[in-house]
This record gives sequence, structure tokens and C-alpha cells, in this order.
Amino acid sequence: MLYLTFDDGPGDETVEILDLLREYDAKAVFFALGDNLAHDGDVARRIVAEGHALANHTWNHRNLTGLDDAGWDQEVGETAGLLGQLGSDSRCVRPPFGATDDDVAAKLAAADLTEVLWNVDTQDWTAPGADVIVDHLLQARSGDVVLMHDGGGDRTQTVQALREALPKLAEQGYTFEIVPDC
Repeated sequence: MLYLTFDDGPGDETVEILDLLREYDAKAVFFALGDNLAHDGDVARRIVAEGHALANHTWNHRNLTGLDDAGWDQEVGETAGLLGQLGSDSRCVRPPFGATDDDVAAKLAAADLTEVLWNVDTQDWTAPGADVIVDHLLQARSGDVVLMHDGGGDRTQTVQALREALPKLAEQGYTFEIVPDC
């Protein structure tokens, strides 16, 4: 089992990613930005309707460490409210950049939210080429949480890599599920 996750969307390639996931009966967690969700509610609703998790990646990708209460409410709280309006009941949050500390962990716990990081970074955010992303995907092992992106720029390399890697991983017996508790 692998846990595929996508950050920074929804973006221009999210629909194509959803189509590929459906083709391989794969589920994923989409850590979306509130600002993007506010402009693309239809894709967000499709994510939920197709059984994926739609989760919190803050409003506009601000580093959560050091935020005051007002900043926290805007980044995490407003996004959580919008997620609920779009049909998501996920309690998962991925801090932008993976930036976390004891204060972030305490605030998330106090709000009954679960922090989700990753242990496989496909490096797709650097646009290294689809072949490099495929290599990272194929090196993942059962139980790994894989970081990819469906927003934040041109993600055509991510789509191409998924098109190549998903059938290979499926042939190896992998299934693709939602991160537990998300």
C-alpha cells in the first residue's frame, strides 16, 4: 500500500490527475490551498465525490511556525471552514514546506487536527523531468507517504510520471489508499 498525496492545488492538472487515479482505482489525499479552493469548488467537490480526501494545506501557503492567533485563524481556520462547505470532513493538515514545531503541533492537537507530513518526496516541485519523478515513485515502499503536487505551477511532469509509474506499481501489487485518519 502507498499513500499518494498532492499539495498546492487544485491546479490546472488536477482533473487529469483525478482521471489517472480513477483508471487505477487509486485514492489519494489532496492537501489544497484555501485560496485555490475558493476559485475552483467544482474540482474540490469532484475530489470528495470520487472518494479522495480533501485536506487543509492552509489558505495561501504561509509557514505556520511563528504565526500569531489571527494568522493561524486565517491560514488554517478559514481553509477548514471552506473545506467543510465543499463536503470535506478531513481533519488532516499538511504544514507548508513541512515546517512544524512544538507550537504548531500543540495548536493542531488543540483543534483536533492531524498533522501529515511525508517520507518520500518525488521532487516534482523542482520540475526535474518525469523520469526523475518516476524513479522516486518506484523507490517508494509499502506504507510510504508520497509527496507530489497538483498546483503551484506547471505539473505536466507529475501527470506524465503518474501515467508511467502507476501501472508499474499496480503490477507490483501496490494499492493506493488515503492516509489513515484523513
